[in-house]
Amino acid sequence: MRQKTSFLSLLVILFSGISFSLNAQVSTLPLDVIPYSEEHRQFVAEFVKDLQPEIVSEKVVLKAEDWRTWETVENYTYGKDRGSLPMIADLDALHPYFKEKIIKLVASCKRKGIELAIVESYRTVAKQNEYKAMGKKYTRATGGHSKHQYGLAIDVVPIIDSVAQWDNARLWKKIGAVGEQLGLRWGGRWRTLYDPGHFEWSGGLSSHSLAKGMVPYVSSSIAKQYPCIEEDLQQLTEYWNAWETEQASIAREVKQATQDPPHNSKINTETRSVISSKMK
Repeated sequence: MRQKTSFLSLLVILFSGISFSLNAQVSTLPLDVIPYSEEHRQFVAEFVKDLQPEIVSEKVVLKAEDWRTWETVENYTYGKDRGSLPMIADLDALHPYFKEKIIKLVASCKRKGIELAIVESYRTVAKQNEYKAMGKKYTRATGGHSKHQYGLAIDVVPIIDSVAQWDNARLWKKIGAVGEQLGLRWGGRWRTLYDPGHFEWSGGLSSHSLAKGMVPYVSSSIAKQYPCIEEDLQQLTEYWNAWETEQASIAREVKQATQDPPHNSKINTETRSVISSKMK
């Protein structure tokens, strides 16, 4: 038994010596030989890189014709004369931050049992000028001087039993209160040109400032929720420009038709036909 113990002790001493010898040799290796050479480092780096999963970021490419899919509303849809040009009533046409506010407005009103219909969101210069020509009861702003032209305003109306409730003051106050709680400016507070269906947000900028190219300030804390807001606004501007071209063309055709006496008797039918064909 004593001999066996001595033998094991001898083996431990032997292996310890071998290990010490190897460590001493490794520690004396210069850095310019394997495993510390530059070639080895590069090989290891490439090997590790190959083991990592490749992350491919897919860029969402929007089709140039996407703006044509925006929802529109025809004249008299909600019981009022809103002119010949169709109204754009799509929330995707709004500034991203303002759009979220309107989504919350509609949802909050729904929880209170109030159904809101979107009458008009983004408005072209041509459409704004059409309202201007219809008189002061519609607007006092010419094209380019309404917050609608910058996706920062919207017109809504409450619906009861499929009927638009334009004159229900009590109902409007409830809706206006919800909008103001969300930080929106409500047209029901205006002394002149009372417009209870109008809500807007411009970050404190006037229509004149917006017309000069200024954009609403979005704080850094809010901007984190919209990491692609600059790209979104650039895309929106392209869509807005496409709508401007489209409705300006329709407006010219409508104007020419109204100035042509032989066609005056057919103006309503022909105008609607032109607009319908243009928007398809």
